[in-house]
Amino acid sequence: MTTKYVLYTARRSGAASVEVMLSALGLDFELKDATPWSEPPGPCFEELKSVNPLGQLPTLVTPGGEILTESVAVLWTLLERHPSDWVPATSTRDRAACLRWMQFASSTAYAAVGVADYPARWTTSRSPAARAAVERAAVARMSRAWDIVAQAFPQKTGFLLGKRPFVCDVYLANLSRWWRMRDYLTSAHPSFAAMMKRVDVLPVVAPVWGRHWS
Repeated sequence: MTTKYVLYTARRSGAASVEVMLSALGLDFELKDATPWSEPPGPCFEELKSVNPLGQLPTLVTPGGEILTESVAVLWTLLERHPSDWVPATSTRDRAACLRWMQFASSTAYAAVGVADYPARWTTSRSPAARAAVERAAVARMSRAWDIVAQAFPQKTGFLLGKRPFVCDVYLANLSRWWRMRDYLTSAHPSFAAMMKRVDVLPVVAPVWGRHWS
């Protein structure tokens, strides 16, 4: 049992959005560097694998000892247990849209990130050309996913669901930084890219982004 939340994290990872929400909700938490891709790995990487055998980030251990994984599920669980105005009211269209677009981004854009990052996992060929082709296809899939998201939110002011940001804004703003998708959005969907930049500078977001993306 712990007395605080424990978040296994790494710079430039999906854990950034969870860090933002833990801070925004005023929760007591500890960060543990479990970077899997550095050499050597982060000092808590082996500890992470003892609670999550796949070594996935983010992994959050609750004060009650539960192990939470999958970014959308982690964020949604926090917001259910610690009510706030970071999620729209229950039984509203905005709440449904918030969850829908977070889950869509997770199952399309984020899933493609995993393929592009590790193409060798997705082909039996050892050919560099074959692996490069897998990577290109994954990046194209990412771009298509962001096309769909951006086209769903053509507004030029405010945030995804109106004048104030919600957890979906934070989640998408972090995810859109991988594989230079911000550059793509700036070129293809400038209004949406500007929206993501408005999320970046929110007082509760900027310090976390500074640690992850500076």
